[in-house]
This record gives sequence, structure tokens and C-alpha cells, in this order.
Amino acid sequence: MSIRVKIIYFFVISCLFPPAAALSAGSCDMPDKISVCVLKDVDRIELSVRGNYTVKADVSNKTIDRGNTFFNRVITPIPGGIRFGGKTCNVRSIRLMPEKQPSIYLNKRLYKGCLKIIMTDNNRLMAVNEVDLEDYIKGVLYHEVSHRWPMEAIKAQAIVSRTYALYQIQENRCRHYHLYSDISSQVYNGVYAQRYRTNKAVDETKGMVLIWRQRPLAAFFHAACGGHTEMASKLWKLDEAPLAGVECGYCKNSPYYSWSYEMDILSFVEVLRSAGHKKADDIRGVSVSGRDSCGRVEVVVVEMDGVTEKIKAKDLRRLIGPALIKSTNFNIRFDGNKICFKGKGWGHGVGMCQWGAFAMAKKKKSCRDILSYYYPGAKIEVLE
Repeated sequence: MSIRVKIIYFFVISCLFPPAAALSAGSCDMPDKISVCVLKDVDRIELSVRGNYTVKADVSNKTIDRGNTFFNRVITPIPGGIRFGGKTCNVRSIRLMPEKQPSIYLNKRLYKGCLKIIMTDNNRLMAVNEVDLEDYIKGVLYHEVSHRWPMEAIKAQAIVSRTYALYQIQENRCRHYHLYSDISSQVYNGVYAQRYRTNKAVDETKGMVLIWRQRPLAAFFHAACGGHTEMASKLWKLDEAPLAGVECGYCKNSPYYSWSYEMDILSFVEVLRSAGHKKADDIRGVSVSGRDSCGRVEVVVVEMDGVTEKIKAKDLRRLIGPALIKSTNFNIRFDGNKICFKGKGWGHGVGMCQWGAFAMAKKKKSCRDILSYYYPGAKIEVLE
């Protein structure tokens, strides 16, 4: 291992395993596994376990229950604690630890690691899967790229997803969990999401991450950029050279390179009102006002009877729905009783263009070629 890699390795490990002095009362410690919120804001959880298990209070580490195999046991919040099966636990969080892996079934999904049940401030429940990082990536990859894609594209996604996970561990080290299990982070569905080829890509890239300025890069990615990836600084307070955007001609044959969507005028008015534009009513026209250097719309201008309203394009996309308005790289026009969008790409546009990676891999580009193209300046390092 080179000196540089050792420095990076010990930096990341020091975050994941803080020294004893950092674990004093009131401090934020980093768990040795990634924590994924797989269920949130519920008032009832049903789960099953096969094989020997132990349930402990999360803070005191006191054993609450132990046994062998149970099915559909109900967990509910109660005043001052959690009810686990028939037992009342006067604690706000418990940890279920099976002996065999994988053994935990939650919502008909099978998970490795252990499961933490937390009572939230509003007296609801969340379930957090604490799992090894590589097992987490295996539970993610199938949902982010097709397991039938070229192996180099799958490997590139494995490195990106691992890097993104490490970045989120550092960013959210003071929370009960590091990521969600849905599209707001990365889609994670445990063991049933694993496939041979995606697992192979994870194994062949084990420990490989993108490094920028001696720490894991905020390795965002998206489905298709539509010709140019976006600057991260346009969406978030994140101004890093590898995320400044690059021209991309690789995704032009993707099914999401171009798209269109029409909505009736009344639905559009309701969207504007939900965003606080109370005067939205008699719409006379719509237009875009300004595009960034990557071609994405910054503001949509709506002309009404005596009133002009402006709304950020990224907010309008979120309000209408990101699966309908697939990106902010669009044109918009008013056509009678309809608002018509015609655009390019799918996603926020930052980082790796997945369909671009697919095309590059088809052209025999390696995963390193793909990543150096979409994250220029970032280095691939192996953290062992």
C-alpha cells in the first residue's frame, strides 16, 4: 500500500472508528457499519428471524430477549418505550442481532447484518439496517443499473455507489442512519436484490473509491444527462472540480435522451398554488428565463392577468414530479388548455451519466476510463 493510500485509509477509518476520546458524552461517533433507514414513520413493524437471535437495549446493551426463530413478531411504540412481541421495553431503541447471516425478514425482504428499531420524537418507529458496506453495495447495484449491462459499466457504478455511501457516512455521522433505502439516497433492498453479475462487479472493485482532496468524493450520478452533465454548485453548496460538468455525447441513444410531457392548465395552476403562488389563475403564457452553462433552465416565468410569477425550474420539476419532468433541460410552451414540456435527459445531471457509462463500456472503455471522464481530477484508490 502506497503512503498516499495509507493516509487516505487511516483518514476514512478514523471517521468510521473514532478513538475512545471522541466517544465521550455528547459527541458524535461513527459506527463501524453503514446504517440504512429501511422503514420510517410507522406505528407498527412486523418482522421474522430464522435461527438464534439476541435483542438488546441499544444504549445500555442490556439483553431484552433471546431465542430461536420467530415469525411475524409485532413491534409497536408505547408511552416511554417499545413493545417487542409480548415484552415491554422502557427504552427508545433496541437492536436485533441474529447469529446466522442473512436471517432478518422485514416487509418480505431479507437483510444481512442487524436491525435497529428506534422510537422517534413523534412516537413513531423507524427501522435501520446496520450492515457491512460491501453487502450494502450488493443490495444497491441491481436497482441502479441492469445486471445485463456491460461489466465495466456495472463496475463503474459499484465504485460510484461505494464512494457515495462513504461520503454519506461522513456527512451524516451524527444521525441514527447514514442513508435512506429509496431514491432520495440509493435504492437498497437487501439480499433479494443481489444478482450474480452485480455481485461480481462489487467483488472485483472491493474497496475502490473516488478520492478528491484526500476524502471520498460526493459521487452523485443520474440516468441520462442529455448532452452535458450539470455543475453540482447549481443544485447544492458543493463546488468541486470533478463535479463541474462535462460535455457528453454518449447517452444520445438512450431511451431517456429526449422526452415530452403535457399537463392540463388546471393541474399546472394547482402546482403553482402549492408552491405559494396564490395569484395563479388566468395564465396567458409561460417561458424560460435563463439557462446555465450546461443548458438547464434556471427559472420558469408564468404570465397571468396583470401578474408575472417566477419559479425555479428545479422546484417546478420537484412539484410536478421528477418522473414526469425528467430534467430541467427543457423547453416549455402554453398551448390552449395545456402546458407542454419537451426536454432532454433524466435526473439532476450531476456526476456520472449512467447511460453514457453504458455506451462507453460498449465501446470497450474500462470502468477507470468512464470514471475519469465523468469525474475529471478524482482519483481511484483502494481502501483495504
